[in-house]
Amino acid sequence: MRVYVLGAGASVHAGYPLTKDLGTGLGEWADANPPPWNFAYWPDSQGRRDYGPINDIEDAVGRLERADKPGKMLEGLLVALCGYFNRIRCDSAPLYRRFSRDVVRHGDVIITLNYDVSLERELRQAGKWEISNGYGFEMGISGLRRSPTRLLKLHGSTNWMRDIGKLPVIPYPQDFEFLGYEGISDPKFDGFVALRYGAMIPLGPSKQFFVNSSFSPREGEEFWSSLWGQAADALREAEEVVIIGYSLPKADARARLLLLERANHDAQLTVCSASQSKDLAGEFAAAGFGRVRIRSDVKTFEELFAIYANAGSAAGSR
Repeated sequence: MRVYVLGAGASVHAGYPLTKDLGTGLGEWADANPPPWNFAYWPDSQGRRDYGPINDIEDAVGRLERADKPGKMLEGLLVALCGYFNRIRCDSAPLYRRFSRDVVRHGDVIITLNYDVSLERELRQAGKWEISNGYGFEMGISGLRRSPTRLLKLHGSTNWMRDIGKLPVIPYPQDFEFLGYEGISDPKFDGFVALRYGAMIPLGPSKQFFVNSSFSPREGEEFWSSLWGQAADALREAEEVVIIGYSLPKADARARLLLLERANHDAQLTVCSASQSKDLAGEFAAAGFGRVRIRSDVKTFEELFAIYANAGSAAGSR
């Protein structure tokens, strides 16, 4: 079994921003799009005057987390981010398509720190993924086939929301339709209030995997622990781990622990993260990985996918 770990660098080809550019792009989108209803925080020019700049999104989230009512302000930020990403998702994602069609095999696990839903759309179109249990949890929708692969989204997804005591729910029909499901709804969602905060982990320094709500002081913790536990199990059982466009930033303490300490140290570990590949390979080697490979011969993810596709065809692995 092969495990792929995707960071923001893997989604740039589809138009999604790197973390360093996210705040600027989000602010520009918010300036052009008013909030759908009255939020305590909306990252447009007025909001930035009230709460400070968001060019550095991690710093901005950190400030909001220290505010009096962080949940309400982060809710506005996350709703805006979902709107921004939903506009981008209409664009093509050719490398996700190549990856899904020619590289991913049945039984593989994809771990992503990205929010976007463009990858699962391509995986489903290639016949490699289904929403029934493909996110690592049961949707409870009858009549859908089981997913051949799992896509574990460890920071959440733009189509996930949190209903009181239920995480996650997918309340909007258009999110099912985007993935190619017509006439399907989430049986867990009862039509009342659903929130983004708690179903998406903001890109701040704390990365808190629960929320203090009226339902529970640590609502959602069990769900996130299950998702991260599945990722740890997959990495421990992997024959090869492929890091694509992820730099293992210091702020991602939980992800660093997962990858450096929980993964199979005897697995082949392949790093393709542009200029950061050499440093990453050194970190993994220092952590005890004995088979670390940098694809220095690969300059684009498309070239990397071509190598894996050709190798899979030669071995008859499909």
